[in-house]
Amino acid sequence: MDKTISATIGLDSELKIVRREQSARSRQHRGVLTRVIYECDSLEILRTEMDEGSAFDSLEFGDFSAVHFVIDGTPVFRASNRSADLMPGDSIVFNDEKPYSILNGAHSRSVLLSILFKN
Repeated sequence: MDKTISATIGLDSELKIVRREQSARSRQHRGVLTRVIYECDSLEILRTEMDEGSAFDSLEFGDFSAVHFVIDGTPVFRASNRSADLMPGDSIVFNDEKPYSILNGAHSRSVLLSILFKN
């Protein structure tokens, strides 16, 4: 057997590949499309696309700690009496279970990549 082939076979047997059709779920509601990119016992990775003027709150995700990365657009995150306008490349972390909301008041679509920690 060729060394390249055997090395590739050895590498593949050590990696766990999750195909898109095995884990992808999506939900669209009020101008917000959320796709589950990856899911395991401890976390979920989501891609969320928000149409102009759309909004949703953290309760739609569940009571999890979360990190949100802004890929595109300028969403506004509101928690308690505070708000933060984020731009592409920015991220925000929510460690507690207090609810927050995400709004897209911009005249263009916003895209977020979110990691929800289930533990």
